[in-house]
Amino acid sequence: MANRIIGAIPYSLGLRLKNPSEKDSEKEIVAFRQERETIDLDLLAKHIKEHGSSFSKGTIYGVLQDAVECIVECLQGGYGVLLNGLGKFGISLRCSGADMDEEFSAANITGVRVTFNPDAEMIHQLNTNTEFEYVGSRAAQMQAKKEEKARVTAGETTQDITPSGSGGGSGSGDPGDVTP
Repeated sequence: MANRIIGAIPYSLGLRLKNPSEKDSEKEIVAFRQERETIDLDLLAKHIKEHGSSFSKGTIYGVLQDAVECIVECLQGGYGVLLNGLGKFGISLRCSGADMDEEFSAANITGVRVTFNPDAEMIHQLNTNTEFEYVGSRAAQMQAKKEEKARVTAGETTQDITPSGSGGGSGSGDPGDVTP
């Protein structure tokens, strides 16, 4: 990105089994990413505009929205969709099985899943040009939010509740946080 306004990937620490297939396995401390927030099409269009695009935010948003609709159409038509530099979208099928070919019909197909295979260059960029920021444990973040809610309920003034340098955010499913 030409303009690094997004920042570093926030993370917290948690415990994970060294061997997940063995429930009595030793545990180890690992990093779990924390998500600051979700960037929707509107914010993405604004961000693209801020990179110096000659198109208006509205035009960019319209193109992105059209792209989403066209990607869905292409996937419904059985096509994979490659967005160079981003990755390839495709579908896989959910279905109930049958014992013999003759017993299987389209009625056995219960739905689709969207698959995404990221572009190798994008992965390379993420692995070489990304910074990380420790944001404290999720337990500490949750406690701070709980305390803030109690203060607001009591009519006290609010204050910033994110850990120092943190973006807060939602977790990533880590089983338990620890402090470094």
